[in-house]
Amino acid sequence: MPELNILFTTNFSDSCFRAIRAVAQIADAFDIRLTITHATRCKPVPHRDLQSFFAEADHFAECRRITLDGAPGEAVAELTRNERFDLIIAPGSDRIGLPRPFHRSIRTQLIRNVACPLWTTSRGLEAADFRRPIRTVAVALDGWDSNLRHLELASSFAEKLGARLRILTVLPSISEGTLALQAAAPQPLHPDNAISRIEELLSHWHRIPAVDLAIGSPSREIPSMAAASSADILFLSEAQSTGGFFLPGITRTVSHSPCPVICVPSSLSGHFQWSFQKSPAVLPAPMLEPVYA
Repeated sequence: MPELNILFTTNFSDSCFRAIRAVAQIADAFDIRLTITHATRCKPVPHRDLQSFFAEADHFAECRRITLDGAPGEAVAELTRNERFDLIIAPGSDRIGLPRPFHRSIRTQLIRNVACPLWTTSRGLEAADFRRPIRTVAVALDGWDSNLRHLELASSFAEKLGARLRILTVLPSISEGTLALQAAAPQPLHPDNAISRIEELLSHWHRIPAVDLAIGSPSREIPSMAAASSADILFLSEAQSTGGFFLPGITRTVSHSPCPVICVPSSLSGHFQWSFQKSPAVLPAPMLEPVYA
């Protein structure tokens, strides 16, 4: 049984070709089963184009290539509901010309509708170094957030790789608006209170993550903290990955991340686990050592 079952969605753009290096990096660390797919509402893509894309993948233990009919976001989401995947590879699109009005983000549709985590990137992927092993796994966590699915998956991912696990948390700047929001959504406003809250959330964990803490806007601070910690992968929750009501899209946190991002849908089943994952022994977690940015 493969350790990771990966679905690589491609539209044959330059960003997809650049993402090949990242998939190869993951394949160096895991025994993977790779499915390469192209979905389109237009005429079918020539078979030879799909067969020639990422030709090196044919040397993996398991690799298949399939085409899907229909809107890409809906077709891929339907595939993940019919077949279990550990990860979807969906790099950010190349920007060509001006932003299109009323454009619907396919990645946002996938994050909100697929049944597994989604790997994606900012436009800075080209500068990323995928030749080295994954050594640092970062995860953004709100000190008042009780949904720890993305942290649980990040911890297991880091443990499997023998990588460091770093928690990135950002407190809001104190203002009248911040204080007014406390009535509706109470949250720690002092660093010591935020660290205590995270310790409480992780009291049953056996890992010993470091905590990086900053004050300001999460969308600005988290990418900076990820860069400062030399993160190779950044885990985000759905709320941290997508935003907008009328025209939902990918957040600045994702689009300015210095490394690939794994977005964990909020609808992900509580029973979801990586294919390689085993239930670890649960030991008391020691006090966390905060690092202030």
